[in-house]
Amino acid sequence: MIPPIKVASLALEEAGASIMQKSSVAIVGKHFIRAGEALEVLSTKVTKLDPDSEVGILSGQRMLYASEQMILAGKELSGGEKKEKPKGKAWIKGSI
Repeated sequence: MIPPIKVASLALEEAGASIMQKSSVAIVGKHFIRAGEALEVLSTKVTKLDPDSEVGILSGQRMLYASEQMILAGKELSGGEKKEKPKGKAWIKGSI
């Protein structure tokens, strides 16, 4: 479990350093994608620790969701995917 944790932490540190150095948004996005991919690997390992434990399964699912959101954010930042913006006041109503 240590290698994916190291990759994720280094990628997030590099993203922070890129922000501080005023690097392009695409570079920051690539760091987020790499961190998300490492969290995805880690989520499978967490789930396999005790497959009969509800807490372990839930933790793995939450980590997987976090990794998917981080990858999505990285793709949006790097210009790979565009998220559809809500129209009008839909964001107020919570229908997103």
